Amino acid sequence: MKGYCLCRAVSLAVASAPEYVNACNCRLCRSSGAAWGYYQPEEVTVTGATSAFRRDDLGHEPLSEVHFCPRCGSTTHFLVTHPEHQGIGVNTRIFDQDDLEGLDMRYYDSRNFSRDGGEAKLTGTGKISDGRTF
Repeated sequence: MKGYCLCRAVSLAVASAPEYVNACNCRLCRSSGAAWGYYQPEEVTVTGATSAFRRDDLGHEPLSEVHFCPRCGSTTHFLVTHPEHQGIGVNTRIFDQDDLEGLDMRYYDSRNFSRDGGEAKLTGTGKISDGRTF
């Protein structure tokens, strides 16, 4: 599968669709307009130059770095920056929706994650192309 930013200057290629797609309501995910699929770094090929953003408003080192096309602004992916973990979150909205049809869609309340002191709460599920999601 191959996905593109809006102006097609950046592309991401993966061998297969993700296991599921995650929609998160934290400020970063909502502001970036992303719905994430998760991969290991060796599973993703990024072509084209991206710019990166790391939050500096959290009072601690950010756990991810969001990448986007410097020309059109489309969010393409994020890199995990935590030294003990690795991974890439790919913005599945850059892929053709038909390539994702039938995948599980998961909705998480991560906005309250730090306040609750626990894990993000799953608040809903669906399937892509069920008329209610994505």
